[in-house]
Amino acid sequence: MNRLCCGLLALILCPLTASAAEESRIGDLYARGLAGDKKAVTDCIAALESRLAAHPDDQVAKVYLGSAWTLRSRDLSIGPGKLSALRKGIALMDEAATTAPNDAHVLLLRAVTNEALPVFLGQRKVAHKQLIELVALVEKDPAKLSPADRQLLYLNAGEAAQRAGEKARARELWKRGLTITADAKLNGEIRAALAAAE
Repeated sequence: MNRLCCGLLALILCPLTASAAEESRIGDLYARGLAGDKKAVTDCIAALESRLAAHPDDQVAKVYLGSAWTLRSRDLSIGPGKLSALRKGIALMDEAATTAPNDAHVLLLRAVTNEALPVFLGQRKVAHKQLIELVALVEKDPAKLSPADRQLLYLNAGEAAQRAGEKARARELWKRGLTITADAKLNGEIRAALAAAE
């Protein structure tokens, strides 16, 4: 799930309503949480819950909160709390996606987070469908995502297609991702995925 860090941290909150300091703090907590810092995950959840209390219509914050709850689930020992945190995270992401069905940022984070969850949870099918829809949305209007986020989308959409047995489609998506050079690390990951598929 560390790949989420690469392209999405700039999306943390709606720029019209979040202060730069708040955005930076939450982005830092989220990045540290992705890297395995358990305290950062709980602090990120608290910061996002506070953010949503003040701005309940901020669907980007809500989808990040859902993603953070899946990280919290990752950090908990096996038991009812782990499952409860996971269900809460998935529900928050689903709610954000339902409320903002055309917000590419919300859809991308939900899809990438679902894609990173263990396969036995069944969320990869949801992620694959979401990635297909998002590719279509972004190809009609590329400005819906930053160039780095489009790279992240093509990388993940290609991986989802590969897992679904759609090898030609996967290569096509990765090649589209390589036409964007915003993030060298993502570019390297796309090249590696394409080379492994050849």
